[in-house]
Amino acid sequence: MCLVPGLVVGVIVGVVLVAVGLPVYVAALAFVAVAAAVLVALWQRAPGAVLRAVGARPSREADRPRLHNLVDGLCATMGLPRPGIAVVDSPVPNAMAVGRDPATATLVVTTALDQALTLVELEGVLAHELVHVKRHDTVLATVAVSVLAPCSLVLGLPWATERVHSAIGRGREFDADQRAASVVRYPLGIGSALESMLEGHDRLEGHDRPAPWPPGSGRAAALTRWLWVDPIVGVPADQSTEGNLDDTRVRAAALSLD
Repeated sequence: MCLVPGLVVGVIVGVVLVAVGLPVYVAALAFVAVAAAVLVALWQRAPGAVLRAVGARPSREADRPRLHNLVDGLCATMGLPRPGIAVVDSPVPNAMAVGRDPATATLVVTTALDQALTLVELEGVLAHELVHVKRHDTVLATVAVSVLAPCSLVLGLPWATERVHSAIGRGREFDADQRAASVVRYPLGIGSALESMLEGHDRLEGHDRPAPWPPGSGRAAALTRWLWVDPIVGVPADQSTEGNLDDTRVRAAALSLD
């Protein structure tokens, strides 16, 4: 995914150089150099770009001891290095994870997450995101947002958002729910957390000025919708959920049957 934009930019540079009269071998070298530079830049900077887009800042353990303690315990259980923890100012309880690999992953939570959920529910949500980290889902998700952000300028934001969802895999949130339930002490926590989030939708919609979602500014922030554990905040309740296993309503209903 990082290579495709590099190849496109490299081809454009190579064609321009040939058009102005430079030798073909010079254009070929420029093509390789530019393609490699774009690839490395996207790979290295994608996680930071997503964190900046959603307005995430580092979380101090002293401010959220319960959150940090749960992450420590889950990482020990799942055999993961402790990820960085960042927070986004939002009244919407939600979480996501970004990073190139487990060693460089960052777990992102909203300020409302720790406040709105019980201990058992919070553990379930954190386990869900750590499942993404352990399976390296964060790599594809982070890069997909960074690569498709410029494409949205030409092809439109709705198109790009759907491509992000397709690229990271439809049904990945549903699958992560199942795996998270198998690693926590109280498997019902993740389903209860999703129910609490759905109840929060109704409260937010009742406000005259509902909280904006996704958080942050710019196209990259909007493209992160399908990276969050609850991706349907702000989506009309009557919108069809048929065939969408990542819809929070569908997942909550499925978990209630287990």
